[in-house]
Amino acid sequence: MPPEDEDNELYPEDWDTPIPRELYSEYEERPFRSCTRCGESLLEFAEGYQVAKIFKRGETVFEYALCGPCHRGLIDEFSDESKRRLEDYYNEHMQPGLGGEVCGICAQHRDQLHDPEFALGAMCNGSSLLETFMLCNACMEKTNELVSEKTRGIWGDFINDNFPGVPANFAPDPLGVPIF
Repeated sequence: MPPEDEDNELYPEDWDTPIPRELYSEYEERPFRSCTRCGESLLEFAEGYQVAKIFKRGETVFEYALCGPCHRGLIDEFSDESKRRLEDYYNEHMQPGLGGEVCGICAQHRDQLHDPEFALGAMCNGSSLLETFMLCNACMEKTNELVSEKTRGIWGDFINDNFPGVPANFAPDPLGVPIF
């Protein structure tokens, strides 16, 4: 059921679309249940949560889910320079509404990618999918070039704090996972 403020554009009419298996946690083999950063139940947040996954050759190689407050907190920590550059880039290049099969920046279909690596981002609320988008590897790399060293350090801290034992060179760059 949508929140009481039905005029809120974050909750489209088809807000009760089930979350597809592709966006489930591979580790838990079910939908994400808790925030990767704070551990709270994702169902407790009226504003919803973000799911992010990176796929390589059809397999998930990295995933996380962030509740609304943790997602905003992580973005707030990014440098002002990174936030400005990313906002400008997304405003100019991002094509909303293409879903998880087409890159939101270059509009290349997933089946036509030369590089078998891509990322999916999703906004969810409870057990419902609100929005999905994909970034191909080439567009992830272009986006990562916009990120400052300060932001890379913040992302490194996020990885170290939430994914112990993951080698630094394995984890994706800050925007290797779509953040919206």
